[in-house]
Amino acid sequence: MLVFNRDKAELEAEFRNPGIPETGLSVEELKAGLLRLAGRKKDGSRAVVKAEAFSYLLDNMRIGVSARDLFVTLGVWGRKPFDDAILPGWKQELFDGALREAAARARTLSDNGTVAFHFDFWHSVPDWDAILSLGFSGLLSRAEAAEKRFMERAGNTMTAENRDFFASVRLEYEAVQRLMNRICACAEQTGCLPETVTALRHLRDGAPATLYECMLQIWLYYQLSEYADCIQTRSFGNLDRVLYPYYVRDLESGEFTRDDIRAVFRNFMCRVSAMNYYFGHPFYFGGTNPDGSSAVNELSHLILDEYGKLGIYDPKLQIKVAGNTPRDFLDKALKLIRSGRNSIVFVGEPCICKAMLAAGYSEEEARTADIKGCYEYAVRGKAVETCPCVLGLPEIVDKTLRAGDGFRNFDDFLQSCLRRLEESCDDCIEVSNEFERYLDAVDPAPLFSGACASALEKGVDGYAKGSVYNNSNLWLMGPASAANALAMIRKYVYETQTVTLDEFRKALDADWKGCEPLLQQIRNDPDKFGNDRDMPDNLMRLLVETAAARINGRRNSRGGRYTTALHSADRFLTWGQVSPATADGRRRGEEFSKNVSVQPGSNRSGVTAMIRSVLKLNPAYFMADFPLDVMLAPSAVSGEDGLGAMRALLMTYLLRGGHAIHFNIFSTETLKEAQMHPERYADLQVRVCGWNVLWNNLSRREQDSYLIQAAANEREA
Repeated sequence: MLVFNRDKAELEAEFRNPGIPETGLSVEELKAGLLRLAGRKKDGSRAVVKAEAFSYLLDNMRIGVSARDLFVTLGVWGRKPFDDAILPGWKQELFDGALREAAARARTLSDNGTVAFHFDFWHSVPDWDAILSLGFSGLLSRAEAAEKRFMERAGNTMTAENRDFFASVRLEYEAVQRLMNRICACAEQTGCLPETVTALRHLRDGAPATLYECMLQIWLYYQLSEYADCIQTRSFGNLDRVLYPYYVRDLESGEFTRDDIRAVFRNFMCRVSAMNYYFGHPFYFGGTNPDGSSAVNELSHLILDEYGKLGIYDPKLQIKVAGNTPRDFLDKALKLIRSGRNSIVFVGEPCICKAMLAAGYSEEEARTADIKGCYEYAVRGKAVETCPCVLGLPEIVDKTLRAGDGFRNFDDFLQSCLRRLEESCDDCIEVSNEFERYLDAVDPAPLFSGACASALEKGVDGYAKGSVYNNSNLWLMGPASAANALAMIRKYVYETQTVTLDEFRKALDADWKGCEPLLQQIRNDPDKFGNDRDMPDNLMRLLVETAAARINGRRNSRGGRYTTALHSADRFLTWGQVSPATADGRRRGEEFSKNVSVQPGSNRSGVTAMIRSVLKLNPAYFMADFPLDVMLAPSAVSGEDGLGAMRALLMTYLLRGGHAIHFNIFSTETLKEAQMHPERYADLQVRVCGWNVLWNNLSRREQDSYLIQAAANEREA
């Protein structure tokens, strides 16, 4: 029988100091070795040098195995030696050379407004079906066969880039094979469980044959990708669908019991939780089978049950919901949320299908799309979608406000704002295209590429441009804050003429000091997005759909297209902390609205009105992301009636085209008590954006924002 006898504290300690010292070098020694390697290979191909660095790490890192659990710890778990030792120098070389002008322009745009550019290696999902069906050795054999076919096809036209690409994939997967030999030897010497030793041997020699072996394969690939190759794996996959055939086979053969399977998932989820990774690591449930039935199955329930018992907030769980999703499974998830297990998000399959079909994807690609990251979606096994830029919409409105007084009416002001928005979108795309030309020069991805069939067919890096779909997402931050600012300018400057534009500017410059009556009037004004009022809702729609029309379908520099996201990540907090007061009644330092959600405290008409406002937008225009955050009062969702109301709210939103939705259920009494006595609420979870944090890890200002939202909900409950 499989066992798991380690607590979270022990795993967290292992995360801080991974691996058995006698089995390899420390992380600091590994970094020093990488720097020496980089010095020797200064003029070498980036792809090959990256693969040699990866090989050095795997040949010299420590290994952690234990007779008390089921999974192997690699000596770089929680560390990224390549990121620390080599990547900064490669980036700087580009900024000093080929990207000198683009980097200068990016700095100018960032200094002049709320814009952020970056190389994005944080949103990939490997082809888990290929990884599990082929195993490491099978992926190497497939890559070698693809190289042979490519050479026969290309002949003398095979480029240095093609040769270096295939060499880098071979080098990395050969290094994985050597590592598996080391792990097997270590497991045998350490006295691991016989099942673990057997599983590791199987994974060394071929593809996984049991559910446990599949999870071990996923865990090993994840560590290698995240910490050695430094390409984030932003989903562990559609686990209930992928693993269900192995689950059935294991039970029928009698090799493993349900208790064994529960132990596997307890171990796996506790290891993920021990990383204390701020944004969390997801996997997802459900979807629709080819015959139209739901992919939710017995294993789905087993995994969710074990998550509920653990009381952890990472991994974060995503449920792909359609009309066929079983009610009992949804109710189980909703009950967990009511009990404080907030790290669950629901993602609407109808929205995904509508958006992807409108964008030209096939019905099969839309039906089987992977959920990844916070709540994004992409074609399974065939897509790399990056986020090279985030654009803050409140700054667009503020710059228009500060452009002068030469607006005859609000329509003049609005049109000037929209033109500025379109110009900003153009700027973002132009700079992002320059940055993204060099993704494979900054951080080549041989491990990911070896699992990507189209990259092997093309002979180029799978992360940069070798996938079938190589799209880029432009994230729009704070849309409701921006729309509310427009609504307040329209109402108080042009309709009621309470203040002039100049007086409005002066009030913002003073952070509303001396203008408190106006501030309170604006803060309490119900003409804000989320109250089912046409004026602010129409402004919101015009603002974000103008941006989407300017962005969607534009060509990027990787052979793909741009899509638009109403997704904030943590920018609604970090940018809010450094941004001056804005015309929606926000004071300096307060957060902006997040995702497609309302500004904290502005929802005066209840959650139903908020959903009506949100669904006036067309989620299909925002294929990259369209998530909604909802806070509910405990009294509104208590008992069976409350559960039914919660389910009805969820299904109304998703079946009417909403993309993603997640819930916080708090009372002001609980949150105030948690502020006063944090030691009593060490496990209180809060859904921040696409991830969870502990209440005690929030700043006082962030906590106060949740109190404002909770109070608003209780007024309308």
